[in-house]
Amino acid sequence: MSQDKKNDLKETGKGLALETVLSVGTKAAGDAAKDSITSIVGDLLVDTASSLVPGVSGAVQGYKRARFERNITTFTDELHTRIEGIRVNLEEKTDQQKEQIDRLFHYVMDYVIDEQQEDKIHYMVNGFVTITEHEQISDDFVLTYYDVLKELRVVDISVLRLMYSSRYIFDQETRETFQDVMERHGISFEQYESVRRNLLRIGLLTTKTDLNITDDLEEIVKKFKELYAYLDKMTDPKNKRSLPKLKVPKLKSKENFELSKFGRDFVKFFVGLDKE
Repeated sequence: MSQDKKNDLKETGKGLALETVLSVGTKAAGDAAKDSITSIVGDLLVDTASSLVPGVSGAVQGYKRARFERNITTFTDELHTRIEGIRVNLEEKTDQQKEQIDRLFHYVMDYVIDEQQEDKIHYMVNGFVTITEHEQISDDFVLTYYDVLKELRVVDISVLRLMYSSRYIFDQETRETFQDVMERHGISFEQYESVRRNLLRIGLLTTKTDLNITDDLEEIVKKFKELYAYLDKMTDPKNKRSLPKLKVPKLKSKENFELSKFGRDFVKFFVGLDKE
């Protein structure tokens, strides 16, 4: 992310303290609290949203405005359910730490504005709660993680969840399968593999090749012998019997996808399966 973008982000929401949102969220109750938080956050960002696409048609502006309103409502609904946890996390923080978290809160809201898939806002709030748990966390670290999240789609996150839970969650009875993920998102196995290769490209997955060299060499030698016998019979004019059927060798070495260290940390930061 460029320095100009970082500076723009720092100006986004200038003047709002996270503690104001927390105060409203804890004093009010139920829908009143959510409405109050929505109003505060909306007032903060409405000017930013209005200036996102200057000079475009009214139809596009209307679409952008509608998406902005939906995203802010979803964001504040999610935030309201986590208010108490965030408040507790901030109780032991110094004033300097609170100021940094407040700045990061503005960064997160900026990502919320531009998000096209509302379901991802849940993970954005999860990430912010994780931020409040840290004693010290750098701006660049947070921006890097949210930039990666911005590049992903909900189906990508579902595949990450699946790969994490299959490796690190021991309650296998409630764990999804890749068939569940494919059915929920309406994708084929080829598309599922394409998602995993995209996650590999980003660095959230890595590959591990399971080598079975000895077994593979034995299989190759066996198939060469079968091929030689086949050719010998095929060229023998005295052979009256039907030729045997050749089979493709079955090699045991294969390339497996698995979560990278970055991928594991990413899932813990935004998805929090270990906390569940």
